Amino acid sequence: MKNTILFITTLGMVTACGGGGGGGDSTGGGTPTPAPIQTPATTPTAASRTMADLSIPDELDYNPVEEYALSVDASGEVSGRALVSVYTDFTIQSSGEALPVYDSRIASVSLQSGKGNIDFSSAEHVDEFLLEIWTHDGNPPLQKIVSADTENLVW
Repeated sequence: MKNTILFITTLGMVTACGGGGGGGDSTGGGTPTPAPIQTPATTPTAASRTMADLSIPDELDYNPVEEYALSVDASGEVSGRALVSVYTDFTIQSSGEALPVYDSRIASVSLQSGKGNIDFSSAEHVDEFLLEIWTHDGNPPLQKIVSADTENLVW
């Protein structure tokens, strides 16, 4: 009985919501016609360009990466095992200590008796590097900031 009442109620709602016309629609059928869709004015698009459109001088040598060689001799400051790391991004704290952005580390190498060499590449826009020497004795790292003006860096 409940199913019959539910069916009749649902049928009544569908019938009541459908149909109907009104409003003087002369097309008949009672279905209103949708309003025309307003399309925005087209904006001019940039002309399609290709590599052939570029004018590049033959002598242009664009290489945004620089090669560096770091030579470390911290044997007077480090006696045991140590590791040197090179960072491209860091901030100077009010205490004067440099705080590296650890994701900017681009190179690291173990030092033997405080000495070591490492070759690495970096983007040409880098002006200076932060070098940190970490020892296994629990002390804070030794730090040095070196300019990226030359490809041969020295600690």
